[in-house]
Amino acid sequence: MDGVLPNIAAGTPGTESARAVIGSAFDLLTALRELGAARTSDLQRACGLPRTTVSRLLGQLADVGAVERNGAWWRIGATLVQLGSAAPGEPRLRAVARRPLMELAKVTGGLVALSVEVPRGGLIVEVLPGVRPLAVEPAPGMAVRDGLPTATGLRTGRLALIRAQDAAHSGDMRPVLDAGEADPYVSCVAAPLRISPRDTGAVSVMVPGGDGVSDHVVAATRRTAGLITRGLPR
Repeated sequence: MDGVLPNIAAGTPGTESARAVIGSAFDLLTALRELGAARTSDLQRACGLPRTTVSRLLGQLADVGAVERNGAWWRIGATLVQLGSAAPGEPRLRAVARRPLMELAKVTGGLVALSVEVPRGGLIVEVLPGVRPLAVEPAPGMAVRDGLPTATGLRTGRLALIRAQDAAHSGDMRPVLDAGEADPYVSCVAAPLRISPRDTGAVSVMVPGGDGVSDHVVAATRRTAGLITRGLPR
């Protein structure tokens, strides 16, 4: 990450200022991780840093893929998602899940997401867009937990995913349904996923409208979670 953070080898000039830069960068990434998606002003308030500092750090982190920008909104970038996706659960999860998720997206037409449990919630690690777009869609690297801004578009997915992950810990692998209860314009089904003896996740399908999801979609989502679980080494 040359050019993003200064040399902090022991004894080099500017070590203290370099550490301060690194600390600020990690504060920024931590805030972005917790918010899921945020504007520069949101991060400025969360970190207590000057706006110019936040803008400069975001630009430097974007250069190496640590963060990504979509209009006025920033989120965790693909580089950190790839580095971090091996931390929770099975490192091969994304590779094992890729084909089943693609098939699920094909047969349901909905937005398909894969999440893993992390402290205080979940992390979206894979998203396949649906045939009918949602007003605001989740993205890889987005945090999933209570308290996130509605603008992340995860009001429904957040609740279903969290409940599914929690259910997996108790061995309850029944799909969790949210028929427009959290967001009247979105329905979601999330199937619990047992990744390892300690780690859980969820496979979810989100569709526009608050009328719920069909039995066909529920069954396909549950079947996909089973395929992924069986594909992971034990």
